[in-house]
This record gives sequence, C-alpha cells and structure tokens, in this order.
Amino acid sequence: MSLAEQASQAIQSTSHPTLRALSGAPGRSQLPRGATALLVIDFQNEYFSGRLPIPRGPQVLEQARRLLQWADAGQVAVFHIQHIAPEGAPVFAVNGSAVQFHPGLQPRAGDTVVQKRSVSAFVGTDLADQLRARGITTLVICGLMTHACVAGAARDAAPLGFEVVVASDAVATRAITRSNGESVDADSLHRAALAEIEDVFGDVMPTAHVMQLALR
Repeated sequence: MSLAEQASQAIQSTSHPTLRALSGAPGRSQLPRGATALLVIDFQNEYFSGRLPIPRGPQVLEQARRLLQWADAGQVAVFHIQHIAPEGAPVFAVNGSAVQFHPGLQPRAGDTVVQKRSVSAFVGTDLADQLRARGITTLVICGLMTHACVAGAARDAAPLGFEVVVASDAVATRAITRSNGESVDADSLHRAALAEIEDVFGDVMPTAHVMQLALR
C-alpha cells in the first residue's frame, strides 16, 4: 500500500482527520541526514526550581537527554534555546539563577545557543538564518512548555519552510488558572497543544519513534 493510500485509509477511518492528513501529508519514516537539527527549548531552572515548576519536568528532561545522545550519534546539529527577560522580571530575569540552563541539560561544545525574548524562538532572533546557513530543512523539537514556546516554534517554523517533528514525551507544560477562575490541568493543555501542532504544523511522535527514524 502506497503512502497516499495509507493516508486515505487513515482519513476514512476517523471522523476527525487532521488538516495535514486531509492535505495528503505523508507518514514520516526518515529524516534528512545533514539537514536535520534538534531544538532544545527552554530547559531552564525556572521550570524546575523556580516559579513555573513543570510536574513532568524531570521525566521530560531525561527524554531530551536521550535525544541529545541520538543527535550526537547521527551528527544532528543541536540548538539550545534560552528564554531571557529584563533584569528584575518576575520570571526568567537575566540577572537571576532561574534563567540559567538546568544543570542536567547544559549546552556542550559544538552546540549552538540562541537567546530569545518572545514565546517563539524565531521572533527577534537569527535562528532561521543560522539554520538555513547550515542547510537545515527539518527540525526535531523538545522542550518547555508544550502550549507556549514549543508550539510557538512549530507554528513559526512551518511557514518559514521548515519541516517539524515534535517529540511528544520530551515536551511538557503546567496547569494554569484563567482570569475567569477556570483551571486547565497540565495534561489537557499538553494534549491540546500537541493536537494543534499535529493538525497544522508538523509530525508528533514519542522520542523512541523519533530515534527509530532513518537518517538518509
């Protein structure tokens, strides 16, 4: 069965297919060797010991470390994204310890660090230019938080021409309480964000599946 036939069968088997499935986006079985980069987004102390603790932070960090090992083995470029805010800001203040990368996921020699001040790693940075200069066409994304900076990167990467793969168990978020008093639990917010990404912007799969994709 061809990929197109598989996609058609998947669409027919569900009453709520994604927009990407409806448009005939093929199932992913490989990544382009030499043209794939790993984006490691905002693994910073703020999400572990700061004011925005992520319930599944430690587990997600371990999955990200697995992706780093996979990237090293496949000679995949690694970009660490760091969110910074002005001095004295309530979160991610540039002069505080919470803005620093988590001790368990520090950039290594050869990795690239990009600092951002917006939700998206592409806004106000030269990330897109750096990726294009290195011939990168496909991004594997892990990081924090699913509904914010991870989704923001995926949302901006796609219209810039990059293909997107999000490692679903290497991203996470936290619960939030809206101004109207409604609470949204972390799992619901996480799942909704992944659904949005898969609907429009790219592939979503567990870390183990990412690591099984052939680099060709």
